[in-house]
Amino acid sequence: MKPIAKQSDKKAAFTIIELLTVMSIIILLIGLLVPGLNLIRRYAKGVKQKAQFHSIGIALELFNAEWDGYPPSEALGGAGNPYCGAMKLAEAMVGKDMCGFNPDSDFTADLGTPPLYGPGATLIGRKQYLKLEGANAETIGSLYNNAQQFFGSNDEVVLCDVYAHRTPTTGERVGMPILYYRANTSNTSHLPPPAPPGENIYNYEDNKELIALKTYEGEDHLLDPAAPAPAGVTLFYEEIKNKKISIPRPYRADSYILISAGFDGNYGTKDDVLNFQK
Repeated sequence: MKPIAKQSDKKAAFTIIELLTVMSIIILLIGLLVPGLNLIRRYAKGVKQKAQFHSIGIALELFNAEWDGYPPSEALGGAGNPYCGAMKLAEAMVGKDMCGFNPDSDFTADLGTPPLYGPGATLIGRKQYLKLEGANAETIGSLYNNAQQFFGSNDEVVLCDVYAHRTPTTGERVGMPILYYRANTSNTSHLPPPAPPGENIYNYEDNKELIALKTYEGEDHLLDPAAPAPAGVTLFYEEIKNKKISIPRPYRADSYILISAGFDGNYGTKDDVLNFQK
């Protein structure tokens, strides 16, 4: 009589080849999944950025209705220092000290005597058109190490977009400043260099100094006129040109334009977010 073979209770372990096969499949699936997740993340950020523009747009319309005009954007400030469109937008929305817009302001960097903003300034009659909690308002000195060199102050305020990058100052993750341009409705041109920018509906120079500060990583913006000149200026007018009509004409020729540097934090690249649909 043949002996009966005893069944072993131990289960066979995976072989090295089987483990490697499973790991390869997992790595392959991750490789397929990650790009999709990145696309979803970028799409969600884009939706959030457009929502921020919508909130700013509502606030600007309230300002326009109350003061019979949108905030100016020309880069003229007190004491000969530039005061960019992005800074004037922030002043109109939340105030230079983030305590509300002062109706006595003439939109210069000069605080005046008595001061319009900051210590000693009255809060009577001042108004925030945009809630500070969702404004992403930051001082320029908290974003750039060399801000004072360009603007004579580190205290000017800007509104930042939703695409956070590490700043060279504190290392905190903050969005890039939102560029603001008000249309000059007395002009009719939309021409790149050598045409003077000041003769166009939108003046590139309204945020020129801010663009010259580079990205938080220290790279030149594509819209920078010095990289190389005048390519950045030409790119600006191409970016806001309404290609649906036959004559040179910008989008939103009767109001204002907002520009976010987008996911890569560089003004002028294809992922820029603007407050109009091309």
